[in-house]
Amino acid sequence: MTFAYENKIKYKKLFSIQLFKKKFKLILSITLDNKIGGIATSLISYSKALNIINEEHWVVLPDNAAVIKDIEKIANVRLVKIKKPLLKFHVYTKFFFNSEIRNVLNKCNWVFLHNSKLVKHFSYYHKKTGLINHSGKLRNTFHSACNIFITSEGLNRFLKKYPNNNSKNIVISHGFENKVTRDTFSEIRDGSLRVMSGGRFVEKKGFKDIIEAARLLQNMQSKIQIKLYGSGQLESEFSQMIKSYQLSNIVLPGWVSSLDEAFLESDVFCIPSLEEPFGLIIGEAMMYGLPIISTKTDGALELFGNKPEEKGGMLVDFSSPQQLADAMIAMEDNVFRKKVAINAKENIQTNFSLEKLSKDLKNLFR
Repeated sequence: MTFAYENKIKYKKLFSIQLFKKKFKLILSITLDNKIGGIATSLISYSKALNIINEEHWVVLPDNAAVIKDIEKIANVRLVKIKKPLLKFHVYTKFFFNSEIRNVLNKCNWVFLHNSKLVKHFSYYHKKTGLINHSGKLRNTFHSACNIFITSEGLNRFLKKYPNNNSKNIVISHGFENKVTRDTFSEIRDGSLRVMSGGRFVEKKGFKDIIEAARLLQNMQSKIQIKLYGSGQLESEFSQMIKSYQLSNIVLPGWVSSLDEAFLESDVFCIPSLEEPFGLIIGEAMMYGLPIISTKTDGALELFGNKPEEKGGMLVDFSSPQQLADAMIAMEDNVFRKKVAINAKENIQTNFSLEKLSKDLKNLFR
């Protein structure tokens, strides 16, 4: 079993020219994931953060991974694309039949694993291996490698469940790329605050609550307008709810490949999730200078802490349409909204930037 011919040629060149004469650190990431989502976004942000500190990033992933087209553009990335069944075979056999990757594993300075079920196959390299806990759940986290949690809440759950663990356990949150945009703030003079939300239309995203909040607002004759972007298995149910309530203050524009224009055209971003390990879309909205209304998920608590307005957001309880509606009404105040919006952008650019991520990674490698 071997790589595709082009990968073999590429590898031989890279090994002879770079790997054994390198002055940079060699960082290896391995994932079995091939979808768009948190792992894909993390591979991109880690690559860009590593590029800032001039580190080489080798990424081993399925050859049909959705992230390939974005990550292959990053200068410091070396992609190794393998068919998923073959990649699983190589992982399970500890790359015994693939000398190229085995050499990388032996020579690299650090290994990032992006799927929890992989960690047991890398016990020999545990001293330089970090399992990134994308989900916030505690599957396969009891080991002797390094657990990298993306929120403090995730780390606290682990320490509570496994107080006598043998792993190094740290928090490294996501890093967001700075967006150079026009000023998104505009005063609301007619009361028609523009609220946006978005994501997959599944139960855990809590979008039924935002529709119920829209009903409460319409009953109060509020002029607030809501756009709920996305698609998924609950789309027809959401459409039916809006129709049965006869709501004119919320629309479903559908799924869009980029929310950049939506961020620029909105005044507030609202995320009513019932469960969210981080909520990358929150950080993206904050980079555009939008104040946030969020439920008290792990990610929101990491971003906003116990003084949310000073960090750019308002936090509400889970499954509380009334609190969502009240928060939107509070955001109609131009002075208050502008203050929270400024705090949001300052917070994300200071504490959750790619530069901050690169510093955290540099400290990890020491």
